[in-house]
Amino acid sequence: MKMFKKLLVICIVLMVILAGCSSGSSNGDKQTESKGVTELTYWVPFSGSDGEFMEAMVKKFNESQEKVKVQFMNNKSENYYTKLKTALVSNSAPDVAVAHVSRFSELLPTGKVEVLDELASEAGLDWSTYGEKQVEAVIRDGKHYAVPLDSHAVIMYYNKKYLGDAGLLNEDGTIKMDPGAEGFTEMLTTLKAKLPSDVSPMVIGSNNVFTFWIWYALVQQQGGTYFKDGKPTIDTPESKKAMELMQTWLNEDLIPADIGVNSYDIFKTEKAAITFTGVWATGNFESNESLDFAAVSFPQLFNQPAAWGDSHTLIVPKQDNKEKQIAAVKFADWLAENGAMWAKAGHVPAKPSVQETKEYKALEFRSDYADVMKIVNYMPDSPVLTSVNEAVQKSLVEINYGNLTIEEGLKQAQEKAEKLVNK
Repeated sequence: MKMFKKLLVICIVLMVILAGCSSGSSNGDKQTESKGVTELTYWVPFSGSDGEFMEAMVKKFNESQEKVKVQFMNNKSENYYTKLKTALVSNSAPDVAVAHVSRFSELLPTGKVEVLDELASEAGLDWSTYGEKQVEAVIRDGKHYAVPLDSHAVIMYYNKKYLGDAGLLNEDGTIKMDPGAEGFTEMLTTLKAKLPSDVSPMVIGSNNVFTFWIWYALVQQQGGTYFKDGKPTIDTPESKKAMELMQTWLNEDLIPADIGVNSYDIFKTEKAAITFTGVWATGNFESNESLDFAAVSFPQLFNQPAAWGDSHTLIVPKQDNKEKQIAAVKFADWLAENGAMWAKAGHVPAKPSVQETKEYKALEFRSDYADVMKIVNYMPDSPVLTSVNEAVQKSLVEINYGNLTIEEGLKQAQEKAEKLVNK
């Protein structure tokens, strides 16, 4: 009897052990399956429709394969770069993140942004499939630090009905005007004479960042600089000439004064014939079905074509998990390869081949300004670039308000920029 009990106890123990082993094996299979999926955290700073389009792209990527799953996190744009920089420094960054080219000079000095050349090779990314300017923009000291996603720039939109009624359209729908700044201004003057009294020839943001972006483009078109050898070059003949042109438009009532972000709505509601604004406005304008408009690259008004622009790129923070880093590069390349989805937000895909796809060509307007990616002039690197831009913008707006002369405003901007650089 005692022997029977001992045998019974032994059997029960063996059954428990076997059950435990079986359970462990099952869990091991689940763990192996879990380990077979590389999970990535992805940060972006998008608002409005941009965020919705990107979220849809992430969802499509996750559904397109089973090896990598991306967790999408949209952050507020106002404090995004402060949060991202802090995360990089504290080693708590996401696996992949969106970064504007214009922010590289703030992020790269952390030493926590991975160089992508080796990772790109292992991920099968081919840099030659990207636009030349867009690739050049992510290279520092001969090394690639990001994967380009797009180009977004200030371009020109015009109301085809208004220009057509004024006799300012060619048969192919392009604007009929003499070349250069004089020809463009003359075209605006013609519009002023023929438009309804409550419609402006052109509208731009004359008291916000659009003044700065347009001024920058006009300076670049003259071969001017913004920084040279690490020092700001604001108060220059090219800068003065750019502001004189914008002052002519204001003084001759060719653009309304003191217009801020409302410039979108003024053009959208057909109260202006032309506007200079960002490519991201395309979807906004499309929502007004009665608006018959065209969208083209920023016009060449001086010696060479140029436009203010920037690029969304994807950076890969440094970490020990190389498998995740390779997956992050593959994900970034997938986003660029599927740029037609992102183009719905108005941005120009970083890969020229995307522009030849049926999906991209089916999007109205986008092809008409896609060549702006070839004339984008990226801003120079400086650790205080954002602060300098804000200071210069304020001085330019003061000129537009009439509070400062062009000479006074540019001198003030130069002095403020120098102080920031020399801190």
